[in-house]
Amino acid sequence: MRINPETGQFLDIHLFEKGLRFKCKRCATYCCKLGGPCLTKEDIEQIESSGHKTNEFVADSGRKYGNYPMTSEMRNRKDGSCIFLRTDKKRNTYECSIYEIRPVVCRLFPFEIKGIGISSFLLKILPCNGLNDADGELVNERFVAKHLLEKNHKHLLKLTELVQP
Repeated sequence: MRINPETGQFLDIHLFEKGLRFKCKRCATYCCKLGGPCLTKEDIEQIESSGHKTNEFVADSGRKYGNYPMTSEMRNRKDGSCIFLRTDKKRNTYECSIYEIRPVVCRLFPFEIKGIGISSFLLKILPCNGLNDADGELVNERFVAKHLLEKNHKHLLKLTELVQP
């Protein structure tokens, strides 16, 4: 996919995998149970604004998400799961207690966007039990634009700044 770095307008999206479907099963198998995500400065500010203290949820990190440097990462529980993961034992599902303000990496999962040039990005698909679910939404150009690009516009513009020579 390509984005105009000056205007932020999405120029085109090309998908090589056709017929892929996705529906979150709320199992937290590959996302939340394997530790908290990397956090951007904006993620930290957003979580802080909801009343959480930084020292309660932030751990230092030198990791990157694709080409995007992460300033910190979410603290984990002793079992390695994200500290904001909650269990609904009646329904045998999981939920995020900060879902509405969850970090950008969480919003994108199971997709990872990597900058591969000044205005080009590669969409990688990560392991997830919600992939190829018969009841899932078709992952097509509309899905990518609606769920990944429009909701993460600021994140993508930041990526264009970071991959410029």
